[in-house]
Amino acid sequence: MVDISVEIAGVKLKNPLMVGAGPNTKNFPTALNCMKAGFGSIAIRSLHLQHVDQPPHASHRGIYQLYGAGKNFTKSLYSFQSTGAPAARVNTKVSRGFGGAAPMPTLEEWAEEVYKITRAAKDYDCAIIGNIGWCGSNLTDEDMWKAEAKAMTDAGVDAIELHTAVSPATEPGRFMMLDHEKYLEMPIKATKEATNLPVFPKLPVDCCDTIAVAGIAQRAGADGVVPTTRWVSLPIDIEHEKAPILRGPGMGGPWSVPIMNGLIFRMRHATQPITYFMRTSSAQFPNAIPVTVPIIPSGGVRSGADVIGYLMAGANAAQICAQVILEGVRVAARIEKEIRDWMEQKGYQKISEFQGIVSLLDHSQAKEVPRWLPVVDESLCNACMDCIEACPNEAISLVNGMAHIDEDYCEGCRCCYYVCPTSAISLDPPWWGG
Repeated sequence: MVDISVEIAGVKLKNPLMVGAGPNTKNFPTALNCMKAGFGSIAIRSLHLQHVDQPPHASHRGIYQLYGAGKNFTKSLYSFQSTGAPAARVNTKVSRGFGGAAPMPTLEEWAEEVYKITRAAKDYDCAIIGNIGWCGSNLTDEDMWKAEAKAMTDAGVDAIELHTAVSPATEPGRFMMLDHEKYLEMPIKATKEATNLPVFPKLPVDCCDTIAVAGIAQRAGADGVVPTTRWVSLPIDIEHEKAPILRGPGMGGPWSVPIMNGLIFRMRHATQPITYFMRTSSAQFPNAIPVTVPIIPSGGVRSGADVIGYLMAGANAAQICAQVILEGVRVAARIEKEIRDWMEQKGYQKISEFQGIVSLLDHSQAKEVPRWLPVVDESLCNACMDCIEACPNEAISLVNGMAHIDEDYCEGCRCCYYVCPTSAISLDPPWWGG
């Protein structure tokens, strides 16, 4: 049996699967469902408070929209747009929390709810991360960061996550770039003054240099960082033209996983360019600080392969939110099995054996990359000519009613492989790259 436990800033997790703060962690009942499902940790949703004397504000309900071929996540790389809208439909029988029909609690009432969660978590070996604060133009003031940090600490959480990003739709990255001392360093330092628990600020990817921001957070005392793949977005309905657009925290989805992989790698290797335009690693970025604290990416995960990729790039765990909404909490068992099966297949006993092993091919080694030669299966080819039209080298022609590839012209770009509608074209040697 492989060991998939991890340790993050002194907090031990039975597996690297975390539920990201959101509808799945808005109160005790939802948190309990996640704990029972087997997640290693859950991040409890923030109350989005700004001031100590602030009365409970109206509860919010989440509005979620999927963009793509359909809700079935196996068929398309969906995009996930989430928004928050004022909701009057409060049901007093629903457990207190942030979201849906739940009555909005005071900080004291919320601490009681979180205390119930932390007590129950012991029965399921689940670590609890308490979210606090708010970002952007609604930035929580210093006294509130401290008050929430103390309340969550007293409630028994294992770590604290700072809601320095990604919602509301106030483009927190732009605020951080304008004044990182106010919008990032202040929350970190204020929180650490009020608690001895690990502190993990969320980092935006929209409108800012996430790599530099991660270094700033580390310098300010962050015990880990949570980069979150969400982009402020405006899905436009061209049929209704002038219809107003509901503003929201933004869009993400499985398509963002390679982007997050790049962010994780660049955080770990902050001085190293990852594009071939920079021919040597000596072309370093000034004042870049490699991130050595834990990295907990949030966004895009829908499979064990996604989590494994994050770990290989240098992450320590992975938060999952949208997929829990789409598939239900049973997603934990599926993804955990996929990770275990992969590790057994590869012969890994511990996550640390493959964590951060990704390296980049040096520019001078590019010529050593094997050339992919397309091979046509004549039994599948229907002479549709899609490959001929796609080939930039005119290396394909129809011979006896079948696609024929002239190796003297082919450069192995794989365009024909991608466009073939009948999968009649395979690659030799087997495709191993991106």
